[in-house]
Amino acid sequence: MESREFKDLVYSQFARISKALSSPKRFELLDYLSHGPKSVERLSNDTKMSVANTSKHLQSLLDARLVNYRRDKNFVYYALADENVVELLHSVKNLAEIQFGDITLVKKDYIERNEKVKIVQLKDMLKEIQDGEVVLIDVRPEDEYKNQHISGALSIPVQDLEERIATLPKDKKIIAYCRGPYCAYATQVVETLNSRGYDAYRMEEGVHEWKQEEFKAMRKTN
Repeated sequence: MESREFKDLVYSQFARISKALSSPKRFELLDYLSHGPKSVERLSNDTKMSVANTSKHLQSLLDARLVNYRRDKNFVYYALADENVVELLHSVKNLAEIQFGDITLVKKDYIERNEKVKIVQLKDMLKEIQDGEVVLIDVRPEDEYKNQHISGALSIPVQDLEERIATLPKDKKIIAYCRGPYCAYATQVVETLNSRGYDAYRMEEGVHEWKQEEFKAMRKTN
């Protein structure tokens, strides 16, 4: 194999990944799937696309080997190929925040409500969470909680908050998290809780960031 032939081959394979990520909708699909397997119909509903269009985007992700699928009776469920895809998503997001300052501005406006919502960082709260000094709630859909959640968190999906709110103590901080920095579920919950007299905070990080912190802690102890 000649040098040029070799380079053309490997770079074309690299480009298959970037081509798959070039669509905002495909990136969004991967983001949803990073929290657990989902049916085509559910992904269609979450992304506000038709089932046909959703299937077409999923096929592109499948061709790039970023996802896999399984059939269950009349439904097809998709999942990320492996944890490397999660790392890829995080790398792209972090780079985009560095390169495009308007992302941070939009996030402050939409997610943080221009700093009206109190934000806490995972690394600052780990000990309080472990010691039970705060109540940590996962406000994502229940199936995502069952797939994976931060240790010690309670599952209170955003749509169930009204019927579950009375079970939360008012003498402790309530910390809500959802799918990470760009998810508004936790913001909605914190706004509701604060309006009812709770001392509520939004945790910017989610499950994936927690896993990274856990990994760092394990490396330190070893």
